[in-house]
Amino acid sequence: MNDFQTAPRLTAAEATALTLLPLAPRYPPIAQSLDVVRAGKRIPALDWLFPAAARYCPDCLAGDGTPLQTDHGGPWKTDWRLPVIFACEYHQRFLEHLCPECQRPLTDRPGQLIARPTIAGLHPAQCRAPLAHESRRTQRTAQLCGARLDQQPPGPAEPLPEALSTLQKKITAMLSPNTPAATASQYFTDLQMVSGLVMITWPKARPTAQNVDSHRTDQVLAARQDTSHSLHVSTPPQDARACASVLLAADAILSATDLRSALAPLAPVENRTRSDMAPKRHRSWDTAFRRYRGDCSERFQNAAEYLVSTHRRSGRGGSRLPQRGLDYGPQHVPAFLPLEWAERHLSDFTVAFSMPVLRRTTSAFLIRRALGKTIVDAAEFLGLGIDGKGLGGPIARWARRQGTPEAYERALDAIAAELASSPLIDYRHRRTLLADWALPPDAWHQIADQLKRQPTSPRYISDDRVRLAATAHIWTQVTHGETQFAPQPAEARNDPELDAAWSQDRFTIGHWLRQNKVPLYQQMKPLLDAYAAQLTRAVDAARSTRQLARSLAN
Repeated sequence: MNDFQTAPRLTAAEATALTLLPLAPRYPPIAQSLDVVRAGKRIPALDWLFPAAARYCPDCLAGDGTPLQTDHGGPWKTDWRLPVIFACEYHQRFLEHLCPECQRPLTDRPGQLIARPTIAGLHPAQCRAPLAHESRRTQRTAQLCGARLDQQPPGPAEPLPEALSTLQKKITAMLSPNTPAATASQYFTDLQMVSGLVMITWPKARPTAQNVDSHRTDQVLAARQDTSHSLHVSTPPQDARACASVLLAADAILSATDLRSALAPLAPVENRTRSDMAPKRHRSWDTAFRRYRGDCSERFQNAAEYLVSTHRRSGRGGSRLPQRGLDYGPQHVPAFLPLEWAERHLSDFTVAFSMPVLRRTTSAFLIRRALGKTIVDAAEFLGLGIDGKGLGGPIARWARRQGTPEAYERALDAIAAELASSPLIDYRHRRTLLADWALPPDAWHQIADQLKRQPTSPRYISDDRVRLAATAHIWTQVTHGETQFAPQPAEARNDPELDAAWSQDRFTIGHWLRQNKVPLYQQMKPLLDAYAAQLTRAVDAARSTRQLARSLAN
């Protein structure tokens, strides 16, 4: 930079103005390259900063008729080195990247504005591509093309479609000082991420704008579906027309009112098996999303995080990052979703799944949104004690077969909103304090003394067994859990016979309590529920099991 400044006797500000540095706060790839330089590392190939081939506007290079530009040609504009600049707004035409004579790219080195600038005797607007393939050592003496880039073949230039002209103006405005740097930076990061998805899944996101010819884009991107293609998955097309189509599709998705629905066609068909796309390439996108996720807008993060796969390859399934902006924590999710919520938001899924499965699965997914990690981790957090790998997969697959891949995510959104707007309860605290709790015998005797046994009562079950089964019922009331996941009573841990009896009794007596038809259990249920309400207050007020025990003793 010092040599560049000293040779033409420029001030530091004048030299900086001739580079891309002023755009760094608004265009993230520039700032990212600066970070690499400051760290003393070699600048890597930045897909969205220096494309391999330089672009140019022939009319701009022809000059404006002044003596200086007549002799030396018009300026090679700095922003032509940004892939997002695909057209000349002044001349309303696409930029070119091939020589009109030899049909070869102008440069073969990223970051180079003019190829072989040290070779004398050529006009700045002449093509410097060698006529034959030469090694780098012999290129200085090779015969160069020499065709004039500012003298295009006869005939009018291809007109710039209105939709693309509008998009280029929007992008230019984002790069100007009139747009807040943070807004522009997030927009370009979002645009880069969505463009990567568009290229992976093309032609699913082919633009529908009138007069936009996507045929060239089809040809350019067709080769990328081949896994042997050398370009990185997110590398924008060198051809300005193809690049414009990709950017137009990406911008249309980002501009959608419902971003999640707009992204839905680009979502993988399966969490691990990606239909119509190379798994390695989509995993590469996943890696980029995790790397630049913090630079994206919050709107895009929330829409893309769960619709588009962001799994990490591990033995524990798809690991997620916690969703930002939630108004609840993982501890606030009940292990068994309230029935009224499930009936309100999950009724469409009951044609294929039982309500208990839906309630259990949805709680696990709400946990994963807040906790991150895997669905297995969410199941463990809830104390389900089951392998969580099968949770949610069948529901998501069924929704995709119905043509509504985002349906379950929408239901989760609505339930999450209800959860956040309700009084938040620390269910994990309740589960922790009641992990070894059992209904005390004296409390059970007080309840039993109020019961009037009827001759028509079901088969006799000993009072102690009823007490342990009632413990499971009270536990489900306090923790909003399921009977099958109630903690094993301490009395049954070393007694296989009692454990087997308890395992059966908790379901049998729980059924009679819920059925509310057997006289004995009709009497018992309100007494157990009243005790559960008292226990709930004590648990919420206690900080430890010891404090809970003292509270209940008093």
